[in-house]
Amino acid sequence: MPVSFKVASSIRYRIIDDEAVVVRQREGDVVVLNQVAARVLELVGANLSPDEMVAALVEEYEADEETIRADVERFLAELQELRVIEPARSSRNPR
Repeated sequence: MPVSFKVASSIRYRIIDDEAVVVRQREGDVVVLNQVAARVLELVGANLSPDEMVAALVEEYEADEETIRADVERFLAELQELRVIEPARSSRNPR
């Protein structure tokens, strides 16, 4: 998982009772994420790399790293598909 992500500029979200309520302004709709997906979105918002997200979640949840890595990859793909997150530009290559 070499690519880092950022929350898309048209997205607004709030964490409420361990779920995320995501407002997709361009699409004009709302998406509700479960606890783990909400935490992944929160970690994206904190500018963590996917590997850092996995490390953080291994500490928080009682699951093995392989399972968490697969879940993070799946959630990141789903959030990208929903246009909630997008690849972040590398600070080393500002183009």
